[in-house]
Amino acid sequence: MDLQIQLYFAAGLGAIAMGAGALLREPGRLRNRLFAIFCSALALWNLGKAAELSRFDLPVPWHVVFLLGACAAVPAGLHFILLVAGPTGQPLRRPVLWAYSVVAALWISAWTPAYDRQTAWNAVALVVFGSVLLIGVRVLLRHMRSLPPGVHRNAARLMAAGAAVGALGGLSDLLPRGSTGILKIGPAAVLVFLLVVCGVLLRHRFLDVEAFLTEVLAIVVGASVASLVLHAVFRLSGGGIFPLFIAVLLLIAVGGPVWRALLSGLRSVLGQGDPVAQALVAVSRELPRAREPAELWKAIDEGLRDLPGNLRVGIYLRSAPGDPFRPVFRSGPGPTAPAIESAGALPRLLEKERAPLTRHFLEVESTETWGERRQHAASALAQLQALEADLTVPLLRGDVLAGWIAIGGERLRHYPWAELAAAFLAVGNQALASLDRIEAQAEARRREALAAVGEMAAGLAHEVRNPLGAIHGAAQVLTAGRDGAKQKEMLEVIQEETERLGRVVGDFLEYARPAPPRREPVDVADLARRVLRSAEVAGLDLRTELQVKPEARHASGDPDQLLRAFANLVRNAGEATGPGGLLRVEVGMDGAGRIIIRFEDDGPGIPAEQMTRLFQPFHTTKPDGTGLGLALIHRVVEAHGGEISVEGREGLGAVFTIALPAAAETA
Repeated sequence: MDLQIQLYFAAGLGAIAMGAGALLREPGRLRNRLFAIFCSALALWNLGKAAELSRFDLPVPWHVVFLLGACAAVPAGLHFILLVAGPTGQPLRRPVLWAYSVVAALWISAWTPAYDRQTAWNAVALVVFGSVLLIGVRVLLRHMRSLPPGVHRNAARLMAAGAAVGALGGLSDLLPRGSTGILKIGPAAVLVFLLVVCGVLLRHRFLDVEAFLTEVLAIVVGASVASLVLHAVFRLSGGGIFPLFIAVLLLIAVGGPVWRALLSGLRSVLGQGDPVAQALVAVSRELPRAREPAELWKAIDEGLRDLPGNLRVGIYLRSAPGDPFRPVFRSGPGPTAPAIESAGALPRLLEKERAPLTRHFLEVESTETWGERRQHAASALAQLQALEADLTVPLLRGDVLAGWIAIGGERLRHYPWAELAAAFLAVGNQALASLDRIEAQAEARRREALAAVGEMAAGLAHEVRNPLGAIHGAAQVLTAGRDGAKQKEMLEVIQEETERLGRVVGDFLEYARPAPPRREPVDVADLARRVLRSAEVAGLDLRTELQVKPEARHASGDPDQLLRAFANLVRNAGEATGPGGLLRVEVGMDGAGRIIIRFEDDGPGIPAEQMTRLFQPFHTTKPDGTGLGLALIHRVVEAHGGEISVEGREGLGAVFTIALPAAAETA
């Protein structure tokens, strides 16, 4: 078998392998099916030509068989190029139909005596094929120029170069050679184009062209070195089998380390370098030192601020399965995106794929797939655009999606996306591990505090409750008598003090053994009005403003417990602002459908050093405080499935924000 037959045979088998691989990998994508058809046509051309040169017998002329493959491959290639880089709709249909029609007429002419005039027929075929392929190359070049600098333009540039090599190499087979015996390079050129398509275009999750070129060059260099070594051993040993066997074993033994070194060296030469990935790895090493969530986000923000390039980064997490994904961190310009429900298209696709998603990937999925898959991709793309992101990296706790990192910005396209995704994945996983550690430590501290509260409350109740009952009963009897005014005044003092001590004991017991909240629709706006009215009647010198937004709904919870929590916040505001202070209360909704109650005062605010201990039991700055007021508020809100957050705003006044789940039906 001569070299020309081997080349045709190898090209045909390679086309079959690449077409089958693309079809088996993702048969639902239109570009993969069309690429498989293109590869099948090329395989028919090359294998038919190899069979003709090998002089196999066939009932029909062999040229009809391999020309069927060649004539089908040319318009199929144009169809594929127009799909991935050309216009859509009617403009796509016209050139494709024209190409299929003209080439079909050319193939039909191969059945007629016109094919006997080989030189003239080849000239016509050269013009027809060249015109069709020229359209494809021009479309690729126009597409390349329309793209901004970055990975997508690099992919289009490599695609155009591969198409030019394949087109020129394939057309060169139609040129007359006479009896010179010059090798036809069309099969090799077509293989190069197929390799480029498989390596760059069909792997469209990441378009890291530099990584693809590096691997190709490493393969070529490694194969060349191995061939030279084996050829030298063969010549020096006189064709001995044993020396060749030893040489092969040595190549296998040293091949792995040498391959990795070669690949690393070529990446450093051809790649653009990845300072962002290296900086992110350094950030991930700093996260285990964080002791509070605020320190964690601060470490990430400072690390991102030092990155070369303006990247927008957002981290979205959920508290428990079924909860919405909420933004917990945002770096770079732009507003904070709203929460996304767990049943949203983007979270579902991230959990299914369990791999980073790019905007380009979702664009292809939403245009080249069908049915439910296409709808999910389009919805996920809309959510990704709302996040102003081009790359999302999923964060998993075992098999469950815990959140994701969304990355965007113009500078993103200048870095290798696969390495960037891996670096952000390291940061995200370390952040999750650090949050779990911080939460476990906080839970341990809460349990210790609860144990101390329970022990102290039990002892306090045992030592004080019985004397309190006796004193209170005696005071009531004496108050009903006819003693003098001074004696009655003192007895009233005794009664007031016993009531105060009873409240202290009640606070301790309520915190140590909280009652589970009832679940019923609660008009929180009405609760806020009642609390503010009670504060005014009680003589609390505090100016108040209440704003209820039209969309406000009822919350689900226990009205008595929520009323006590609101009253504690109003009383704290009055003590913080002093006489004549101002408290603004606002009731509304957030993007996740939760009820939001915001308490904003104009007092001195809360110092930063006290923020981390604000809700811890027994922490107080008041001389006569028990340190349980805010701890009880936190306990009530947490028991209702809500959240409470604080803005210290030292010098401007504090803001307490409570988020509660909405009731299923508004009362």
